[in-house]
Amino acid sequence: MNQTKFRLSTILTVLFVSTLAMHAQTYDPEDDSRRADMFVDEQQARQAKQQKKRKDKKERIDTQNAATYTTPVYMFAISAEFGDTIAYFTGVQQVENVQLTKKYDYLYFRSDYSYQFTQYLGDTYGTSNQTTCVIFDKNKKKLVKRFMKIMKRYEENADMHVNLITADRFHFRPVEDFSNVQI
Repeated sequence: MNQTKFRLSTILTVLFVSTLAMHAQTYDPEDDSRRADMFVDEQQARQAKQQKKRKDKKERIDTQNAATYTTPVYMFAISAEFGDTIAYFTGVQQVENVQLTKKYDYLYFRSDYSYQFTQYLGDTYGTSNQTTCVIFDKNKKKLVKRFMKIMKRYEENADMHVNLITADRFHFRPVEDFSNVQI
């Protein structure tokens, strides 16, 4: 019995020593440093890609210094409060003298148009905390199609009530650029 224990412990010791010897032969400390360098390079490449993405996004959204042109556009607005079951829609309206950026055709002063509708709802219906979205296009046909698609989505929801506000009750006013006005 003691001999089998001795043999078993000898075999285990030999296996352990041979495993250590194999590991010592195959271990290359420079391999670890190469892996670390590759990891750092991948991280730097990932960070550079993310920075480029952020920069591209910032360039696209930055309309403060963008060149603009004035054109008539068609637009409508949707306003809803997250805790309320009523959604307010304006009809598709043509608005003259609207400024768009030349590079992306982005609606300049978009938040001001949204604020006009939010202010109207607050004054007329006493609503507060409305989330308003203004959707526009230079092509009336495309915009009407988009309007119908969104309207259908709201009407299919049985819990939502749609309140359509006609142009005789609310109409968008063109927002003017007062940045060059000297006081």
